Amino acid sequence: MGVAAKDVQFTAGDTSPTMTTMSVRPAVMIVGGGPAGLLLACELGARRVPVMVVEERPALMRHPKANTQSARCMEIYRRHGISSRLRTLGLAPDRATDVGYFSQLFGYELHRVALPSPAAALAAVRDGDPRWPTPEPQFRITQMSLEPVLLDRALSFASVQVRFGWKAVDVSQDEHGATLTIENTEDGTRRAITADYIVGCDGGRSFVRRSQGIRFLGEGGLEMEFLGGQMLATYFRAPTLLKRFPHPDTWMHWIMHPAARSILLLLDAEKSEFLLHFQLKPNEKAEDIDFAARLAGIIGEDLPHEILSSALWRAGVGLVAEHYRRGRCFLVGDAVHLFTPTGGFGLHTGIEDAFNLGWKLAAVCNGGAPALLDSYELERLPIAKRNTGYALKLAKANGACPVSAALAEAGVAGDAARAATAAHLEKFARWEFDTPGVQLGARYDGSPIVIPDGAKGPEDSPTHYEPSGVPGGRLPNWWLPDGASLFDALGPEFTLVRVTAGGDDARWRAAADAAGVALAIIEPPPDPGLAALLGAERVLVRPDQHIAWRGSAREPDPGAILRTVTGQAVQAGRCGQGHEMAFPKS
Repeated sequence: MGVAAKDVQFTAGDTSPTMTTMSVRPAVMIVGGGPAGLLLACELGARRVPVMVVEERPALMRHPKANTQSARCMEIYRRHGISSRLRTLGLAPDRATDVGYFSQLFGYELHRVALPSPAAALAAVRDGDPRWPTPEPQFRITQMSLEPVLLDRALSFASVQVRFGWKAVDVSQDEHGATLTIENTEDGTRRAITADYIVGCDGGRSFVRRSQGIRFLGEGGLEMEFLGGQMLATYFRAPTLLKRFPHPDTWMHWIMHPAARSILLLLDAEKSEFLLHFQLKPNEKAEDIDFAARLAGIIGEDLPHEILSSALWRAGVGLVAEHYRRGRCFLVGDAVHLFTPTGGFGLHTGIEDAFNLGWKLAAVCNGGAPALLDSYELERLPIAKRNTGYALKLAKANGACPVSAALAEAGVAGDAARAATAAHLEKFARWEFDTPGVQLGARYDGSPIVIPDGAKGPEDSPTHYEPSGVPGGRLPNWWLPDGASLFDALGPEFTLVRVTAGGDDARWRAAADAAGVALAIIEPPPDPGLAALLGAERVLVRPDQHIAWRGSAREPDPGAILRTVTGQAVQAGRCGQGHEMAFPKS
């Protein structure tokens, strides 16, 4: 239940839309081949679970979305051995990632959020940055660059198939399995495939979610002058823009003038590629937009440019599904929560969903207790509500920012307008981009597969993360003497961390064998700091790197603990074919 970085292989596979017959019945059908669906396929493939991913698109995305990978996402990618590869594809190591606010792009600078370059961020966390205690700081790279790397990883497993050009048209289920009917988007050919489970990773208009009658609840769409309505995202190339940019290097540019309100992101400095977001006026259609005129108004002058692609999207939403599961059908990512993009939490939350569900589905398909799957909704739904709520607060703060036409004017009126806008930005702007609490602080308190010890976890804050050994939270990062992270020392499934020496852990191995749990036992070099942080002699870490239990080296009944954290204490049983696990017991 997990994957060690040393097991990484990048093997090309068949990604054509031609359907072939699997040699074994798939245990899991995944609908949707975006980041969440592909990460889930990686989690299942690493455990040799037969899985088929079907994606309606004919090929991988060629339009940029989700332009930040959170620190937690990068930790999860590190678990799969691909974080270093991703860091070669995003912004250059020495490129500034500052966020700037301007009257017009070539006009007055109103405010700046200083953020480190990728190289500086890595150096800072290695030196023990107290705000970002992680081996993998957040990184600016688009989903368009992420998907091919996740696809390669998924296809490196023989049990994973990915099929483009197939859409879901029917879902049914009974006590024996779930059947997905798919249709080829080119010739209309249909296939009905029965699996143990179906997972909808198929976006905000999820067919799987709608087929199960599961509703979205929450804020359906704020109406604001900016980031509260229909938005147009245009991917374009402008070879001279950076050469003429009159301000310090900036990654994200907010244009605040009311006639040009927009967001411009730098995607690739060498290729001069950008993504521009602006809101359409009521009754305005994308096809009626004079992009050259709009761009000139945003920049302050005409510049040569080439449009590469464009897409509409809706800002100002904060929706979470009422349920994450119905029977054998599960929902992950945008299929179960929709964000306004302020903060960049949508992809982050979806990747965490997949990381949470993946080891549980694999465990049950490999003979574990079906009750384990009940913990998915219990753990992840509160996190989605938390994250969508904070994103909406940020959107409202953006909408409340005072802007006026005087922002671009010289003189007293312009100075006053710029001061008012800057004062507002000073209060909130940083907390959209510096959010270690959201990224690292998800906790599963109250989960039936987490054993509390009476201690209270740190107070939840979107802008502050406090490392803690209290069960339910992510295992804190700790740098080992050899330069590796404690995360790198974890086994592929459950891991018992011997925080202090002494004691006989043979009973844990015997209990793990009896419960059918793959358990690694590790003993980091003795360190009083680590012992104080974790607060116990022994810590049991789940495959998703969250702490399931902590306690004494003299724990009398390891078996009861293992049965609880794997769902066996609630209900024992088998599901699917009992597929052989890819990772042997340690």
